[in-house]
Amino acid sequence: MKATNLILAIILLATFAGCKQTNQNNDLITVDVSKSYPQKELLLQDFMDVEYIPLETTDEFITQGFVRSVGKNILLVTNRIIDGDIFVFDRKTGKGLRKINRFGQSGEEYTQINEIVLDEEKNEMFVVNYTARKILVYDLNGNFN
Repeated sequence: MKATNLILAIILLATFAGCKQTNQNNDLITVDVSKSYPQKELLLQDFMDVEYIPLETTDEFITQGFVRSVGKNILLVTNRIIDGDIFVFDRKTGKGLRKINRFGQSGEEYTQINEIVLDEEKNEMFVVNYTARKILVYDLNGNFN
């Protein structure tokens, strides 16, 4: 009987100890949508450095301008359609340096370009091809590594 009373007392104490009132501080922002607020124009330049680089456009370097990777000296740009072209531009001047196309079905070629990661230290780019489930490594001249 004493053991039952002791267990019951412990359960009651634990229950009452967990019943203390807590004050929660909600840091939620409330906006009254029925009020009129002044509009403020925000410029991207106010938040980060913006760099405009006009890319060279010639018969060889006509691109839809999908920038895939930006390095210290190099920009890698593709078209939005799947044509396999990777355009290498000089970041400082916007001059087209070369066009690479390794589009195909062999083991050293890609069937799709989902992402490109640039490694300027090693002069390499990693072409991610989700469909084929592989990452292909090329130098910046387009040679398979």
